[in-house]
Amino acid sequence: MASQAEGLRVPASPRLATAIVAVALGYHFSLQTLASNWRYETPLADLVLVPAVAVLLLVAASRRHRYVAFLRLGRVDFLVGGLLLLASLAFLTVGPALWSKYFWAMRLDLLTLPLFAAAGVVLLFGSRALVPFWFPLAFLFLAWPLPYLALLEHVLGLFTTTTAAAVEHVNALAGIATPVAGSDGSRYLVEHNGQQVVVSVASACSGVNSLVGFGIIGAAALWFIRGSVVRRVSWLALGGALVWALNVGRILLVLLTARRLGEHVAFDVLHPVAGIVTLNVAFLLALALLPLFRLRRRWPDDDDGDVIDTPLARSAPPMEQATPRRLAPRLILLVAAAATLALADSQLQSAASGFDATGRPAVAAFADRPLAGRNWDVRRLQSIGWATPYYGRHSSWVRYRLRPAGRLARRGHFTVWADAVLSPNLGALDFHGFKVETATRVDLGDGIVGQLFVYRTAHSRWHALAWEWPVLRHGKVEHERIVLLASSLTRPAARSQPSSGAVTSRALALLDARTKDEDANPELTGALRRLGSDLIAARIARKGRA
Repeated sequence: MASQAEGLRVPASPRLATAIVAVALGYHFSLQTLASNWRYETPLADLVLVPAVAVLLLVAASRRHRYVAFLRLGRVDFLVGGLLLLASLAFLTVGPALWSKYFWAMRLDLLTLPLFAAAGVVLLFGSRALVPFWFPLAFLFLAWPLPYLALLEHVLGLFTTTTAAAVEHVNALAGIATPVAGSDGSRYLVEHNGQQVVVSVASACSGVNSLVGFGIIGAAALWFIRGSVVRRVSWLALGGALVWALNVGRILLVLLTARRLGEHVAFDVLHPVAGIVTLNVAFLLALALLPLFRLRRRWPDDDDGDVIDTPLARSAPPMEQATPRRLAPRLILLVAAAATLALADSQLQSAASGFDATGRPAVAAFADRPLAGRNWDVRRLQSIGWATPYYGRHSSWVRYRLRPAGRLARRGHFTVWADAVLSPNLGALDFHGFKVETATRVDLGDGIVGQLFVYRTAHSRWHALAWEWPVLRHGKVEHERIVLLASSLTRPAARSQPSSGAVTSRALALLDARTKDEDANPELTGALRRLGSDLIAARIARKGRA
């Protein structure tokens, strides 16, 4: 009987493959955006390696800890796995409705990916499998771009300057190229057969891209190395220094090639492959230096003896292991969750609009490009300077007047005042004005959720619509609040409203379930909402750097 049950046990490999496929399907759009960055020479391009390397780590962990195939599948797995599934589903479905465009700007979707992967492991291998699989699952957090962006914002300029200084110093000794006067070593003049070409040492050439790639591969390599944590981290730091030093050599080699063989060979032949070759050489040199740190390689088939003799690795009775009967309800739950996640993840396409391939905002500030669509006339009225103490020293507040034009004017004429507030500090927008307790969230399309509310003064009733989103101004990310205000008895003709997707609509309905709706002029509210949607769509359609 026991041998028959053991024969029915589902091996570890198909279960692991099922978990991987579920994650890939559930996060297909998020993973696709990571892959699309590979075409661009940005520091975040190598983040596409994280999911692929995590898969290899999961396979290696299943071979190192072979006991995971014999662990008990119990009821507690449904509790732990269900909580992980619920957390990832709630974050991915309700998050865009709560944080609007900032959900995508912070790439919070990728922050939930390890949670869903952990849920798959728990359901298909048991709760105890989280221990042997902890490193591959935690490794998935490296795909989250926000920490890299925050770090690069502070160190990229200094790093580029340091690289340029090193190139300048070595070039002064070797005499390969002539520095351009006043460039601080960031531009060089190279001459070949009487033709001159200017070469710039930009941020893309500073070595940050290679360092990010080495950091990802190096972090994974730590799992295959035996030795103390301090020695392994020291080895990784030395590897990073090697990457930077070889990158300086790569820049000098490009300059030398341009001088000896010409611009075509240097930039069309050598430059595209030099970065990858440099990274691989640095990694091979780092591996050769393992004995220097008293470290040694650890193969995937090496058993973890410290764990095998503990209750953690104890095999369950055959009937309590992963038999088809025990796996069936778990598979149904995992497939249903993956399908729901896939639907929510696909609707993030609207939230991704208005951002470039690197994840930075690509929409110009309204003050630089006041667009509201062809059906509206926009006129600037005044700049409000007294608000600077509230929104920051580098903030601005400009008021505009918008009126319907053409066929839209014949449906009902009314005036809208638009306030465009810009601040480099997002927190400044949270504490000053335009918020009431009865605000209703509304979907404005393109992944933007605004606040729509109606308030009465002593003499009139005002309808207001406000939203916030990141914009690009003078090459820097700033945060913009747009407030549309209208006070009119006119009841404009109804127009269809755009949507960011059914998942966002249901999340908004849930969040606003207890909000009172006492709007005396819903037609004006609808027109104001449609104006906001037109304004957003027009600006995204004309996105570009200002």
